[in-house]
Order: sequence, then structure tokens, then C-alpha cells
Amino acid sequence: MASLVYHAGALGDFITVLPAIGRWRLAHQGEELILLGKPAHAAISAPPFDETWDVEGRMFAGLFSTRGRTDPALPGMLHAVESALLFAWGESPLPGALADIGVKEIVRQDPFPPSNIPVVDYHLSLFPGHVRDEDRIPRIFVSITEMEAPVPVVLHPGSGSEKKNWPFERFVELARRLADQGERVAWVLGPAEEGITPPAGDAVWRSLSIRELAARVARCRLFVGNDSGVTHLSAAVGCPTVAMFGESDPRIWAPRGKRVSVIASVSHGMRGISIEDVLTVCRNFLEEK
Repeated sequence: MASLVYHAGALGDFITVLPAIGRWRLAHQGEELILLGKPAHAAISAPPFDETWDVEGRMFAGLFSTRGRTDPALPGMLHAVESALLFAWGESPLPGALADIGVKEIVRQDPFPPSNIPVVDYHLSLFPGHVRDEDRIPRIFVSITEMEAPVPVVLHPGSGSEKKNWPFERFVELARRLADQGERVAWVLGPAEEGITPPAGDAVWRSLSIRELAARVARCRLFVGNDSGVTHLSAAVGCPTVAMFGESDPRIWAPRGKRVSVIASVSHGMRGISIEDVLTVCRNFLEEK
């Protein structure tokens, strides 16, 4: 028997469903677990999925079509799948398509919460019963052999929306102030940060795989970022994390972890967060023994 998990959202959204996937695993012990989603996201799941099906594959397109036509090979692929956990909107054709193919147990939930409930708790609400506090924290595990990297302070100036970004010139000033304190600084840059030029001499981690980025950040002394998937990743690997929020509500979307500090300026936006606000929190983390 096998069980299918569908999630096609962004990195941060995937990380917030990890605790719920953990509960689903417990409820379906002994079954193979298949992810229909993004292979890069499956790479950071522990325990690993038994299989990963790339949701962008052409053969899966029919599962999301209102025309009701699916690839002839799909029933064979899904013959062992008896249950499915779907993070999909109510209008999605996916639940009906899976039911038509013969999947018996289908649990669906909207990807985003409808009210001011923390997103991790919202996903866990699918599973009644007691959930330990430590099981409400998303975790990504990396092996020691993967952590061959320097150990600087890491800055990630981007996100999925310009409105969520702290002004870049403040990141630059923060980097200068940290360097003046003797800290080594590295910048995480990907497609969302195209056109950004960090200060000369700073290390740049550009377009790393999610798994490699997780391994590097796990060794860092500090991470500073906006409301982004990379910030959720930092918290999930246990790196001391400073997360800045201005556009979105941190009560819902803030990353969780014992070493996470959230700086929020919901009423004034990201420009309402000063360099001193961030530097104070950074120093508190860096002075920890």
C-alpha cells in the first residue's frame, strides 16, 4: 500500500506543512509515502519520501484538468495508492480525479489558513488529539558530511514580494556594522535577488540547491532575512534566525524555532524596522555562549 502527499507551493509553505506530514506518516505507518510536488522540496524531508513525482511532469496534468482526461498510465502508477493528503484549494479537480482512479481515503485542506491561526497549527488541525510543543516546530535535518562550509553571519535580502523586503541599503549598512564587530558576512542570492550587488569582499552564496543551502546555514552563527522560504529554512535547521515582518502578519506566518526572533512593523511596513532594531537582536544572538 502507498499514501500520496500533494503540495506544490513555495519553499516556506512546504516547510510549514512538515509537522502535518509527520502526523500523516504516523497515521499511515507501514505504507510507502509518495510526494506529488517539487523534487527540490522532497530533498529536505526527513524521513525521506519513498518516491517523488514531479508535479510539473506532463503525465500529471490531467489530474488538474476540468476536462476529466488523465494520462492512461496514471491508474497503473496509482494502483497501490489508497490514501492521499492534499494541500489544494476547494475548486481543485485533483480530489475528484484521484477518487475516480480509485483512491479510497482523501483528506484535503486549503494551503493557507482562513483566519488568524498560525499556519503550522492550522495544518496540524487536520489531526485531532494532543500534539507536543516540539512537534509543532518544522525541522530539517542535515548530515555532518554535508556541512563543509565557513560559518559566517548570513544575510538574505529577498523574498517572494518586493513589499516584504527590508530596504537593501539597510542590509548593506547592517553588514558593515557586523563586519566592524569582526563578524564574517555571507549573502544568500537566488533568482529573486537578481540585480542585487553585495558589498565588495563579502562572500556570496548564489543559486545553491535547497539541500546545500540548508547544510550551509545549519553551521552559521546567525541568519537575518525577510518573510521568505529561506528564513523558514534557517529556522528549521536550527540556525539562530532574525525574521523581519512588515507586509504579512507574523502571528500567522512567522517561522518557528527555539532560536528565532521576529521583528515586526506591521503598521509601518518594512521601513518601520530600523538598523538598530535588527542590530540589537543580532548582538543578543551573537553574544550567546
